[in-house]
Amino acid sequence: MHAVFFGLKRAFHRSLALTRPLLARFDFTPARFDMLYAIHRFQYGLPQSALRRILGVTAPTVSRMLRSLEDLGFVVRARPSAGDMRQRIVTLTMEGLRRVRRVIRLALNSGLLALAVDSALADRWYDEGDSFHETDTLVSALARMRTAYRDQADLYYPWHPDD
Repeated sequence: MHAVFFGLKRAFHRSLALTRPLLARFDFTPARFDMLYAIHRFQYGLPQSALRRILGVTAPTVSRMLRSLEDLGFVVRARPSAGDMRQRIVTLTMEGLRRVRRVIRLALNSGLLALAVDSALADRWYDEGDSFHETDTLVSALARMRTAYRDQADLYYPWHPDD
């Protein structure tokens, strides 16, 4: 294993260890939240097939995850028209929307996760400029790696002050 791959793997696992307890309070896993967040970004729902591209996973994975989220009462899938029986539009239920908004408020909008990232990356985590520079450097490096390895997922979590 290359040192960078090992470091990315360990950082990934530890970042999940930070977020899992928060998400578990809402019956979410990190993967479930990614999917629900992607659906949330499209106010009127989106085609099930779009989730494959947004999340960078296979169609069977999307189908299996959506079935689980339907069983939990967080999403509904509806056929938009009789013309294409294969296509299904996915929307959040009121309960799914309520829970996603609470996680967004608690984790993203509160600055809790930004503080965790800033504390890990910046020598002076309390210095907004230092934190911004270090986060920008890491986000850019990860984007270059994802491009080099042909990752096509395009779910975007805002981190920049202008987002």
